Amino acid sequence: MKAIWVPSGIALLGFALTGCLHDPNKPPADPRPSADTTRPVRPPGPVPLADAQRYVLALINYDRSKHGLAAVAWDETAAKAGQRHAEDMARNGFTAHWGTDGSVPELRYTEAGGTHMAQENSACFFDGVVRELDPNPMFDPVKLEQIESAFYNEKPPNDGHRKNILKAWHNKVGVGITKPVGIDQPCMAQEFLDEYGDYDGIPVKARVGQKVTVSGEVTEPVQFGGVGLGRIDLPKPMDPAQLNQTSSYRVPEPKELFFPKGFVTRVEVAMTGKRFSIDLELDENKQPGLYMVTIWGKFPENDELTITSLRAVRVE
Repeated sequence: MKAIWVPSGIALLGFALTGCLHDPNKPPADPRPSADTTRPVRPPGPVPLADAQRYVLALINYDRSKHGLAAVAWDETAAKAGQRHAEDMARNGFTAHWGTDGSVPELRYTEAGGTHMAQENSACFFDGVVRELDPNPMFDPVKLEQIESAFYNEKPPNDGHRKNILKAWHNKVGVGITKPVGIDQPCMAQEFLDEYGDYDGIPVKARVGQKVTVSGEVTEPVQFGGVGLGRIDLPKPMDPAQLNQTSSYRVPEPKELFFPKGFVTRVEVAMTGKRFSIDLELDENKQPGLYMVTIWGKFPENDELTITSLRAVRVE
C-alpha cells in the first residue's frame, strides 16, 4: 500500500498482513470479552507521553469494540520498539517501515526484547526535513484522534492499517509517539502483538553457521504447528528520500519449515507434551544476514498455520 496524505499533513503507511495462510481478520469464536464500547473521554487539553499512549490505546480498543473484538492490552516492549521508530521518522522527516539504519519492524521489536509476532502501523512526515525532537512533548488529543481515525477509516484495497487494528487475534499493543520542536503534529508507530506463547531466548547476534536452540511452548487457544527459518540481507542505512519511496512492508517468508514427528520434514521438532525444541543452524550458503526465526501455530476455527512468533537474529 502506498503512503497517502491526510488532512493533518502527515503520511500513513500500513503493515501488510502476511505471515499467515488464512484470513486473520475473520472474527473467530473468541472466548475473550469484547472491548468496552464506551467512547473514550477526550482529555481536556494537551497531555504528556504516557497519557497520550493510554489515550491511543483506548481509541484502538474503541475501534475494535465496534466489531465485537476483544481489547488489546498494553505492552511496554512493543512500545519501546514503536518509540524508537516514531522518533527516527520524526527526526528525519519520513514515513516507512524501514528505519534510517535499515532496520525492519521485527528487528526493532527483537532488539527491544520482544519474542512474539509484531505488526506495525506508522504515520509521520513525508518531506525529508531533519528536525530536533521536543524533549518534553505535550500532545493534542484531537491530533491523536485524527491519526487513529485515518488508520481506521481506510477503504479497500488500501486498508492495511484498518486490518491491523481489527485483526481478531491481536491481544497486545505498544505505541510510540513523538513530535519535533515547534511543530504541533505527532508522529506515531503502533506495534500490535500476537502473544500466544512462552519462548526461550535466542541470541540477537550470531555468527554464520552458529547453531541455536529454538524452544518453548505455545499457549491456548493456539496449537503448535512448526518452526520456520528464513533470511534477508543485513540492514543498510537509508536516507529519507529512499525511505519515502517505500510502501507496505511484507513479513519475510521462511525458506524452510520444520514439523514434529508424523509430518514430512527435513529435521523433526522434538515435542515433550506441549513443549517444542529444535536446533537450527544459521547458515544459508555461508551468507550473513538477518535470520528470521518463526514459530507457527493454528488458531481456533482455522486449519492453516499462522506465525505466532517472529524474531530477527543478526548473523555476520
